[in-house]
Amino acid sequence: MPRVVSVLHHPIPPLRPGRLAEEDGLGWHFRSARALTKYGSYEAIAVRPGINRESTIKVIDNVTVVLTPSINLSPSQRIWKWSHVSTALAEFVRDAVKRGFIPYIHEYRALNSELVIRRIIDYPMILQHHGSYPPSGLNLRNPLSLIKEFSKWRRDYYLRKVRGVFFVLNEREKYYLEETLNVDAKVIVRTMAVDFNELKPLSEEERISVRKSIGVSEDAIVLRTYTGVFGEEIGSTKGAHYLISIWRNLRSKFRNKIVMVVTGIGEPYLTVLRKIGILAYKILPHEDYMKLLAATDIYFLPATSGYSYGGIGVAIMEALAMGIPVVSPTLRDFPEKDRVKDLGMMTRYVDDEEALREFIDALTYVIENRGRYKPWVIRELARKYYSWESFVNEFNNTIKNV
Repeated sequence: MPRVVSVLHHPIPPLRPGRLAEEDGLGWHFRSARALTKYGSYEAIAVRPGINRESTIKVIDNVTVVLTPSINLSPSQRIWKWSHVSTALAEFVRDAVKRGFIPYIHEYRALNSELVIRRIIDYPMILQHHGSYPPSGLNLRNPLSLIKEFSKWRRDYYLRKVRGVFFVLNEREKYYLEETLNVDAKVIVRTMAVDFNELKPLSEEERISVRKSIGVSEDAIVLRTYTGVFGEEIGSTKGAHYLISIWRNLRSKFRNKIVMVVTGIGEPYLTVLRKIGILAYKILPHEDYMKLLAATDIYFLPATSGYSYGGIGVAIMEALAMGIPVVSPTLRDFPEKDRVKDLGMMTRYVDDEEALREFIDALTYVIENRGRYKPWVIRELARKYYSWESFVNEFNNTIKNV
């Protein structure tokens, strides 16, 4: 039986008091470990820092979940977005690797990930990209920026020495690692995935039932987006600041036929959106999130170029799995470029007013022509690349060569 230790570099606040975040399915370390256990018969450990100096161990969905002790070096988060440091995490992973576990480390440009990589640098490993940017120019006038960029440059030194494989979200990161950094490890474009066995297009009867349960009429055109960015109240990289303009433009054209549902929004923006008629929610448990998605006609994401290393986006994968057409700049990362037109419409990154107008025009087109998009075609195109089965197959092929 293959064995994997899936490593996340930061704590995750629980959605519900008294429970671990993993019990609500949160954390890519846990989701990937669960998929490897379910579809690949792996023995899996999912480990991350906790928020205090105590350890926690719990088995969830056949995955051993471990929280290691940590210290918060920057409670204000002014210097680091992820400020909990856990040397115990690196020690735990090293011991697991010595026992034959394959290290699978999520987001390699992070302090705790660096500590882990340094500790096991002589062992082969799999590193997973989650949208972080490579280093940019050093800004001597901004001390905080200087510290962050210098840390990235320092971590690049260790990335060059890694033996194994990088899984990255898009060709831009692949190019940086191979051509700029000239890493020794193999680089593969491999995103995270979603469970296509749980996500399926609804029948008309099921769709009507779901809409009734959330108070939306049968003939409404429901638009859906998720703009959450971990640790932020408003995810500007995902275009949350454009929502009011998009809403007003569409309402002026389609009147009350349009319903917009937004999740991942914090205060005070949450209240503002609700006051103008948008159904807005904070971060939801996955079950509640999927219920809202099931009532959706079109998924949209007005992402800015700040999201250009983020890949197609997991929320978009989930929409595609349910056969929902998508309007987003991130469709550029779909592998079959000639089939993007069957999934929805790809736009430019929404970085200015002209790009915003183009985005609204594209969204309007899909609203008016939504009948031409075939749910089962969308689903099967996406399934080839974004199902957990495809992920596990690639993971299996990878460890044969690590």
